Amino acid sequence: MSNKLVQEAPFHPGYEDAGYKNEVSPAIAELESFRKTNARYLGFSELIVDFCKSPKSFTPA
Repeated sequence: MSNKLVQEAPFHPGYEDAGYKNEVSPAIAELESFRKTNARYLGFSELIVDFCKSPKSFTPA
């Protein structure tokens, strides 16, 4: 019976780790760390762009 259910079940991308209850797969944990790092870099770059657009960046030294 389980083979029949597996054959009929469609593949849903993004649900590869749906079987984990209180554990996180190593691949998902690594992707999450990359997302957090990327978000930190993007946030810092937005601060730089905002500073460059602000009047403070045009004052002579």
